[in-house]
Amino acid sequence: MTGPRDPLEDRIHLFAHGGVEGAVLKILDNEPLPLNDLLDDAHRLPEDQTLPFAYTCCYIRHHGRHVMVDGGIDGDEVAAQLVFLDVRPQDVDLVLITHVDRDHVAGLILQIGDGELTYPNARYAIDAGLWRLLHEDGTYDELPKHLQRLFRALVARLEDRVILCDAETEVANGITFVPCPGHRPGHAAYELDSNSGTAAGPILHVGDAFLHPLFLEHPDWPLAGDTNPDQAVESRRTLIERIAKTNALVIGTHFPWPGIGRIRTDETSIPWVSSADR
Repeated sequence: MTGPRDPLEDRIHLFAHGGVEGAVLKILDNEPLPLNDLLDDAHRLPEDQTLPFAYTCCYIRHHGRHVMVDGGIDGDEVAAQLVFLDVRPQDVDLVLITHVDRDHVAGLILQIGDGELTYPNARYAIDAGLWRLLHEDGTYDELPKHLQRLFRALVARLEDRVILCDAETEVANGITFVPCPGHRPGHAAYELDSNSGTAAGPILHVGDAFLHPLFLEHPDWPLAGDTNPDQAVESRRTLIERIAKTNALVIGTHFPWPGIGRIRTDETSIPWVSSADR
């Protein structure tokens, strides 16, 4: 006879890949979003469809390190999810920042208390150009007050903790920063080797480079919300080539829950195979 389920079990998707273990952490439930709301005017479809749109971040145990990819929205909530995995926020060594939209970095600062860092002992990988932008007063001119406060707080707290990346580079043993700008300035993906002598490919966390698996099939669809749509299209094409070449296990922040799976290439399409369907 089993006891009552912990409510966090439905918000944590455990995975293992080669010699790596991790968990996708659900921050918000899937949100239905019309596809045409994402597309620019020239690419809107005559028959719209509604896509499930998730909000997640990711924990990975890699080469003895405790690694977070982004921090979600609420640091206190994510910290509670980590404790469910027997990981304390103080154990996290490395945070990989894909970009600084609120739903990716607000959770790096605790809301309870004095706003200290959720992961006080970690170093933080981030694009060097983006880090410079965050230090320029003009960056904040058009931002709402709550984002100005968030970004200034992050800069102040991360100042001596950042690993600055201005090209594809290894930020830690087996973890590679992969530039893929366009969605936002300095947007990056992160490739983590499988820590295994087997043929298992790497793990590739694509952040928001693809907002839904449909854009794996249609990488040339410019998104209305991308800062530089043409650059984002080029980044998606480059990432698809990398995924196909390396046979990577793919994680996307907003892919339908659990947001992890593979692509299967053929001559006409790149269908998404979710880990939940295997």
